[in-house]
Amino acid sequence: MLHFKMKAKQSGFTLLELLIAIALLAVLLSFGIPNFRDFVRNARMAAAANDLLADMNFARSEAIKRRVPVTLCKLNADGDDCDDDDDTPFRRWIVFVDDADAADDDAADGDGTVDGGEAILRTSSIAAEIDDATATGLFSTFISSGFIRPNADNLQQVVFCDSRGNTVTSGGDSAARAITITATGRAVLTRDIAIIENQLGGCP
Repeated sequence: MLHFKMKAKQSGFTLLELLIAIALLAVLLSFGIPNFRDFVRNARMAAAANDLLADMNFARSEAIKRRVPVTLCKLNADGDDCDDDDDTPFRRWIVFVDDADAADDDAADGDGTVDGGEAILRTSSIAAEIDDATATGLFSTFISSGFIRPNADNLQQVVFCDSRGNTVTSGGDSAARAITITATGRAVLTRDIAIIENQLGGCP
């Protein structure tokens, strides 16, 4: 019987190959980490804006369905009523049936205050990593037509900003997000840098 002796092959990296691989990894990470960080921040900003947009549409649809006023407002520090301070950030909000004194029409109540017996339908908040959330106005009360009830304290716009401010990010849009609410009750989201800066006051 013939016996064949085979020389064992050595496998692995040489020191030079290992150093090259580490250098390439460092280059890739230097590009990838900032992009990943922006991806995470964009996701947080999108979540905040989309949550508010969804709740605005929810409040409007509930007012139409229930045939009574439904209000979305900035939540106060105690978490039990609407905030009446224009200067506090718009970080939390509630949607509630604003009909404590409502009769057969939607002209009663809708005062932007949580009265006894009024059902809170939703409570939402934004991530702590979003540095600034400013609003013009305090609350939006939707009536059975889906329109906003005219009021001096009507919520007109909300601008969400993080540490990047109103700067260009992926796709050429702003890192900030802004929502405007029209008199017809329609909420519109924008990432247009010029609109956010010139029409909505920009980021701090």
